Amino acid sequence: MKKIKKLILISVIILALYIVKTLLGGLIIGGVFFPPISHEGVEKRFQQHKEYILTVTDYFEKSEYRNIYINLSMKSNEFSVGGERVIIEDADIVKAIAYLKRNGCSVIIRDEETIQFQMWANLDSGRGIAYSINGEKPVIEFLTKLEPLSENNWYYYEED
Repeated sequence: MKKIKKLILISVIILALYIVKTLLGGLIIGGVFFPPISHEGVEKRFQQHKEYILTVTDYFEKSEYRNIYINLSMKSNEFSVGGERVIIEDADIVKAIAYLKRNGCSVIIRDEETIQFQMWANLDSGRGIAYSINGEKPVIEFLTKLEPLSENNWYYYEED
């Protein structure tokens, strides 16, 4: 009888933990525990991590590739161009990318004349820092909001 009670208790605990995990997971994805970053929050991160952001921006600007993609799950010494992996040889760039990933940057993209540093995202939208290489307004797919930051050609963006 004790074994049956223990099994029932363990089953109830496991079920309760699963329910709590599911509910909390939905809240996290929904932005309750990680609310969207604001324009002011992006400006603060831009100033705080500026050295590393500028290092990566300069590297992307000088790159022969016009469409570069880096996400959080990729190694810091690589990026993707059209699905093909490219290795980054410059240790300073690798260090800057690793630093930005550790400090809230989940995606870095160069799409033609725009460089993006995504600082917040959920399943539906993203927010972050955008830089215009050519001085025109950044072109970002599904852009819903674009506001200038304190420096020329730098912007806060929201996409949906």
